[in-house]
Amino acid sequence: MNGPILHAYDASPFTQRALRLLGIKNVDWRWVETPMMPPKDDLLLLTGGYRGTPVLQFGSDVYVDSQLIAMELERRYPLPALFPSGRTGLDLALVKWSDAFFRSALHIVLALQAASWPEAFRQDREQVFADIDFSKAGHALEDSRAQFRAHAYLLEQQLADGGAFLGGDSPGLTDSQVYPVVWLMRAALPEVTGQLLIDLPRLAAWEGRVAELGEGRRTRIDAGAALEEALRSEPVPYLDIDPYDAQALTPGMRVRVSADDTRRGEVEGEVTVALPNRISVRRSHPRIGTVVVHFPRLGYRVARL
Repeated sequence: MNGPILHAYDASPFTQRALRLLGIKNVDWRWVETPMMPPKDDLLLLTGGYRGTPVLQFGSDVYVDSQLIAMELERRYPLPALFPSGRTGLDLALVKWSDAFFRSALHIVLALQAASWPEAFRQDREQVFADIDFSKAGHALEDSRAQFRAHAYLLEQQLADGGAFLGGDSPGLTDSQVYPVVWLMRAALPEVTGQLLIDLPRLAAWEGRVAELGEGRRTRIDAGAALEEALRSEPVPYLDIDPYDAQALTPGMRVRVSADDTRRGEVEGEVTVALPNRISVRRSHPRIGTVVVHFPRLGYRVARL
């Protein structure tokens, strides 16, 4: 095994979250480029049905969602820390706030650009973001602009204490989660973004500092090599069940895990870990052997089978 493998595509703001994490850690990592749209056969084979990116692989352990990717990188590469302030719980809670910030940006992009997207791409994203009526995004454009600016202004206020980053002098998880929202807007709608952020100089300077963190050192590999590595590996032998689990999950129980805010696919398997903010399931396939797919609990539904 040669360290982490990231399955992702660069145009995704969620991928950009993982890239900033890898930049903070300054590690060597391998990259499997996934398609922006289905078919995503290799990724689905690895995860068991989850199509979202980024996905981080260590051998036959597969980590879904940037908040859990952050926790695993922190465990394997403790320094430099992703939680320099020591407020791990608060920093993880702010991941959900950054999702709300992203949604404000997404609504603006949909209102101004979705009509010009290729039909197949638009239909795919309508399926993923099934809770959003793309045809009505333009009706709420004024409110979406106001919400985006309100979120951005919070960042400007946070940076007013003179810290280089949102948690102080060192970069951390919150920087990696928030930066891609502004990155997305500047890439998609530079003029609109410039208008909305025109009087937020601290935010602009912070953007530059986060961009300079880089992404560590990337080496491209093909999906076949990643799947072969899973086949040649064994999952970390980790079994941990919360005795007060809200769903009374037990080891070996068959469950289905899916995101609660988008349609990114479902994964079925046997429970190996059920903690307040982690659910891990074991599954097998002849091409990859036995793998364990790890999800955060926050933002994901677990259904017993």
